Amino acid sequence: MERGNAVAVLGHDPKRDEIVLANEFRPGALVAGDYPYRDNLVAGSIEDGETALTAAIREMQEETGLVLSNPVLIHAGAYVSPGGTSEKISLVYGMVDTRSAAGVHGNPSEHEDILSVVVPAKVFVERVRSGDIDDLKTLVAGYWFAERHATGRF
Repeated sequence: MERGNAVAVLGHDPKRDEIVLANEFRPGALVAGDYPYRDNLVAGSIEDGETALTAAIREMQEETGLVLSNPVLIHAGAYVSPGGTSEKISLVYGMVDTRSAAGVHGNPSEHEDILSVVVPAKVFVERVRSGDIDDLKTLVAGYWFAERHATGRF
């Protein structure tokens, strides 16, 4: 299956030491018999002419209403499921100000209703390590973040 490529964004407020996640309906989880509203990284398609970094900035604005600054590429693109799709997902880390994170956002033309969820960084890492977060892109970025958060080196 050809879907194009995507980006996932780990938004971190270093002053408040908080992470912003997107909570939205995931049909695959529903079909699998799991609760379908999941906390994940902000994510979306990389449009024609965009880089992963510019797509990350756009997706953060669309899905949370927040401005992503100082984006850094964590990974340039890993296959989502190479046995079934050519899609690669890039991972980006960047800074946000979570003081104004609230409400439901999303691109109306894509029928998105995405709830902004802000969690302390320590809680995010605990959720990743405990298996409470079960979205692979969020797990990979979460382990990347945990390693750097422990040393304070981003």
